[in-house]
Amino acid sequence: MRDLVENPPDAHDIDCLRRALDAGARGDAPASLAHELAGSVIVETLHRFALKDLVDHGDTAPAWAYSRWCADLAYRSMLLAEDPRVDAAVRYVMAWLYPESVSRVLDDAVEFKVLGTAIAAGDHLVADLALYEFGGLADYIEERAETGLLDRTDRVQDWAKAPMRVLEFVDFRGCRLVLRDLVDGGEVQALNLGGRSEASDDGLIGRLVPITSEPGLMFAAAPISVDMGMARTVADALRMPEPLGWLCELSTALVDGRCQEGFHRTPSTWFTSDLPIPEAVVGEAASAHEEAGRITDLRAKGYPADVANALAVLEVGLISAEVSDRTAAVVSPHVVAALGTPGTFEAAATECTRSDTADAWRILAAVVPDHVAVRCRTLARIADTASGGSR
Repeated sequence: MRDLVENPPDAHDIDCLRRALDAGARGDAPASLAHELAGSVIVETLHRFALKDLVDHGDTAPAWAYSRWCADLAYRSMLLAEDPRVDAAVRYVMAWLYPESVSRVLDDAVEFKVLGTAIAAGDHLVADLALYEFGGLADYIEERAETGLLDRTDRVQDWAKAPMRVLEFVDFRGCRLVLRDLVDGGEVQALNLGGRSEASDDGLIGRLVPITSEPGLMFAAAPISVDMGMARTVADALRMPEPLGWLCELSTALVDGRCQEGFHRTPSTWFTSDLPIPEAVVGEAASAHEEAGRITDLRAKGYPADVANALAVLEVGLISAEVSDRTAAVVSPHVVAALGTPGTFEAAATECTRSDTADAWRILAAVVPDHVAVRCRTLARIADTASGGSR
């Protein structure tokens, strides 16, 4: 980010970004990506990989993924326009959640700007405040987004007023996370995209937004994980009339030493998943680990590394489905991500459809979102054919 501060984008880069945002407002993801890559790339942000994933999904991308892209476009448009609401969001987050970092650079104007720029670009809570608390998403939908984009989305007009919520995990159920709202005690179900690990006992802080596909709700972005004690105090704050009381409570927990600076940060994810974008995708870890034997075997058959890794994930998913429906639900976000890797579905039709996998594919079809369930059912039919039967 220092280079971005000391060498800001030139006229060509600004024009490329403006064209990318214009294409996005029309709903043209391939053109938006092409324009973005034509300018200077900010290597610290992974937006381009999330957009490429959306482009790679093509017509199979779920409409709610376009809703997430719409929100991303809204925030990036605010950044380009130097919208004062972004500056306000950065200042709130810096003051309340980065007190130690701010104190170290307070007397150095350049370092202070570097810190603020890094937070604006990489802390998803800044975008959350700008879009939802300060009205940026509603304004973008009303004033900037065109029919070509809005027609691809899923109820995004209803996202703008989504409140911040605090939730306790109850169980996995099919493609759903069963959650308990810590403010009113009610049970809610949200699409399971990997925002909650089975191994974690943390509460989840995030915005649940409406979608037309089952179960009718999903997280607008990957939620923040906090311990249950903090989750309950944040829930108490949400019961009060102060609009940013929940953010103040996160700050109080930090100042009291109950957590470390940066505890609230969430990783960059795909628009189609709440799983972090793997480091290997951005070239940082592509050769930093030893390939497992099965991946080596698949690579020897000519599959590229990303497809070989995805096939290995699907094989784990099939094994999990043989254990139980619930175990399959736990790993389902990884199955979704794997089948979203270009070329994997076609490879899976060859490598993962032995006659004894048909039932496992049907179990997986029951625990993944609709757009992936179609592929799982297709693979089950291929496996049925291999066994000489049909179901």
